[in-house]
Amino acid sequence: MISRHAAIAIPEIVPKESWELEFGLKRTIPGSARTDPAKALLLFSDILKLGSPMKVLDAGCGNGRNTVYLANRGCEVTSVDFAEIAISMTKHRLAAAGLQGKVSVLSHSLVEPVPFAEDTFDFVLDSYVSCHFLSFEILSRFWKDMARVAKQDGHLLSVAFSTEDEYYARLTNGGPSGSLICDPVNGIWKRLYTEEEIRAFFSQWFEVKYFARFEFSDVVLGTSYRRVVLTSVLKKL
Repeated sequence: MISRHAAIAIPEIVPKESWELEFGLKRTIPGSARTDPAKALLLFSDILKLGSPMKVLDAGCGNGRNTVYLANRGCEVTSVDFAEIAISMTKHRLAAAGLQGKVSVLSHSLVEPVPFAEDTFDFVLDSYVSCHFLSFEILSRFWKDMARVAKQDGHLLSVAFSTEDEYYARLTNGGPSGSLICDPVNGIWKRLYTEEEIRAFFSQWFEVKYFARFEFSDVVLGTSYRRVVLTSVLKKL
């Protein structure tokens, strides 16, 4: 299903085919080809004492860059993605790092509940994943499920782009919503947030333990932009 506004079709989620093209060919998003872990994950790894024997869910692992980082810190990682190329890239990266067999990699669409029991994970990572769930119903269902599988004393970390991000903010002009944008280069839709919006959203299920508005320069398609991301460290209510 898709929702429609002003004759513009907006998917409920970014489809698998778009991610196959992004990771395999276009690589418009810097993180699609990057080997280093997400900056926001590095920012909070020591604060959260990520390491052995923690059980970690990398929800939407992409090319595996965060999975490898977490596994190298000693975490017991389970990585989930629905794009075949993402699964392949993650497995290849794990093998190259000598971590093959030490991480569980699962092909699964996060639109559906993950096949894990309640209170399974000490840490759940959403690194620029749920911002691509454009339907609030799907977005809410995803976070309810992440709350289900996270341990009561565990943490969840979400990273999303701000409405102040220089690259994405320029795409809001003429769009159907100030918070929904579509990158014309790769056709991928994304939801942008203000700090107030994302805090209000997460307060339905979580306590926001830490929050950071993280600003840095990054190069997209040969041009440097001021990137602004919102990082939320959460605990179940």
